[in-house]
Amino acid sequence: MTRLLFLFLTSALACTAVAQSDSTFSLDEVVITANRFTQKQINTGKVVTVIKRTDIENSPFISIGELLSRQAGITIIGANNSPGANNDVYMRGAGTGNLLMLIDGLPAYDVSTIRETFDINFIPLGEIERIEILKGGQSTLYGSDAVAGVVNIITRTNDAKKPTASIHIQQGSYSTNTFDASTSGRVGKLKYKAQYMRSSSKGFSSAIDSTKTAGFDRDNFFQQFALVQLGSASDEKWGWRTSAQWNRYTNGLDQTAYEDAKDFTAANENLMISGGITRRLEKATIHANLSMNNSLRNYLDDSVYLNGFSKFLRNNFKGRSMIAEVYGNYRFNDKFRLFAGFDQRWLNTDQYFISVSDFGVYENTLNADTAKISVSSLTSSLVYNSGKGWNVEVGGRLNFHSRYGRNATFTFNPSYVLNSKWKLAYNLSSAFKAPTLYQLYDGFAGVIGLKPETSITNEVSVEYIGSKHVFGQATVFHRTIKNGIDYDYSIYKYFNYGEQKAKGLELEVGYRNQTFQINVNYTLLSSKVTTTKFAYDAGFFSYFAVGDTIYNQLFRVPASSLNANAGWQINKKIHVSLYQRIAGKRYEPIFDSEPKELKPYATTDVFAEYQLNKALLVYGSLRNAFNAQYQEVYGFATRGRNVLFGVRFTLD
Repeated sequence: MTRLLFLFLTSALACTAVAQSDSTFSLDEVVITANRFTQKQINTGKVVTVIKRTDIENSPFISIGELLSRQAGITIIGANNSPGANNDVYMRGAGTGNLLMLIDGLPAYDVSTIRETFDINFIPLGEIERIEILKGGQSTLYGSDAVAGVVNIITRTNDAKKPTASIHIQQGSYSTNTFDASTSGRVGKLKYKAQYMRSSSKGFSSAIDSTKTAGFDRDNFFQQFALVQLGSASDEKWGWRTSAQWNRYTNGLDQTAYEDAKDFTAANENLMISGGITRRLEKATIHANLSMNNSLRNYLDDSVYLNGFSKFLRNNFKGRSMIAEVYGNYRFNDKFRLFAGFDQRWLNTDQYFISVSDFGVYENTLNADTAKISVSSLTSSLVYNSGKGWNVEVGGRLNFHSRYGRNATFTFNPSYVLNSKWKLAYNLSSAFKAPTLYQLYDGFAGVIGLKPETSITNEVSVEYIGSKHVFGQATVFHRTIKNGIDYDYSIYKYFNYGEQKAKGLELEVGYRNQTFQINVNYTLLSSKVTTTKFAYDAGFFSYFAVGDTIYNQLFRVPASSLNANAGWQINKKIHVSLYQRIAGKRYEPIFDSEPKELKPYATTDVFAEYQLNKALLVYGSLRNAFNAQYQEVYGFATRGRNVLFGVRFTLD
């Protein structure tokens, strides 16, 4: 940790040394996610990070997981594992499911999973225009799951007035091949976009062959993606849009840590359909949106007898969610703006599980007729911008859940801009995560009477804004989650008991001019959970409660990490960038045993592109350049040194 902090401070001093001071600089980046209406970053006290399209295109990464894992406070477990591996998203030491994913501002769920987390493998990186990361408890604006924050993935739309087409081809290590074609344009008052992508890889064994002689097979990957967008070309008064995107991928899996499986496969499919209308008035803007999200997950394992237990396994999961919302903002004057909205959510799932082992056949079924909920919410917030440095947001949300009843959240967020150089902000917010359909209704482990997890977050940030070229921010936070949902191993049921307390420090600095930029972030985390301790009784072949226990909850997540990147626009045609990640030691959870320590690691990635002409761009990347050997998940392999080459052709 000391070495990481020293590296961060050294980088910060380097940025400051090359800075060109300019006291007239202001945060003029326009963001949407912080308050659900457009405003400049300087006018909100919330901690917002924006990843622009140029940042995405000038990086060596090919997935959202790889890109997000380089941001302060975020860890993506699985982003560097075999292609198609599940990406578990952690923010600020909170468990999976406590970060809400948004697609164009609308919540994205997979309600068939235990924690209802959305699979970010479904969104190709090339489809993204920008990403806004909003940290802290955000349930007042966005409802359930926004405990640690939200990530708003804003997809690309067509703004060109004439038809365009592009073809994008990639080839790389592990026999990776990607083909992506799209077209967009305008016809009268209608704008359109259509896209198709397919990607494949022979991959590598997900599980590590510790003997290097067992002949573990490669776990292949194949993915297809299709998108159609239609909308109004002008929305000065009225605007409308509709979108449908479909994604399906299959990949091989292995049995468990250090154990191969020859015939274990997964097929994942997602269909998202959304539409909305916007009405712009003199002092107000009103939005109405409807989105539907259907996910299918199928797992089949008919491998030969492997681990003395399972001989055959098949899981089929279907998750459906629909969200309808109406919201708007009204500007009273230059200082006060009111946001208010209503949304209705419907969720249901069908699940089927069968396994065959030495103990016989086990089946479990969950039907959508039973496993369903609805949630209604009213939300409102008032934003004050004095024009003289002071900004304040206060707001609240009231939720009506069809199973557990009512709960409410609030936010209080003042900030002050000092001498046009420093922005000081405080955020006090509450948030919640509703129990999932699986936790409520599973025939074996579900408990209908579960309460929502609730949290309180305190956050203080200091941001330097006194230069056109230098950026700096320091944030400290403390979060308490109560009524945490845990698993009771003595009765094999979920229950409300655990309490989590997390705290952390996030530091970010950056320098940018017309030809060079450098960004560095450092994260320090601590998270502990209080819950029931269980012990195993060999005589009865069961577990029983033996009081309480407190343990470190940062499983697989490093307590300290550092990310740095630098980019050079050498001339009008050539761009080069360098990325460095250093992750501290982590721990793999082992039930009823001591956690396994995972060693620290460092990776280096290099990217270069050459713009031959207006229509043709070529690029290449070298990732994990020094072939670091490390594990993100105990017993599972990560990518070694690998290369990727690409060509992008655009026709206007």
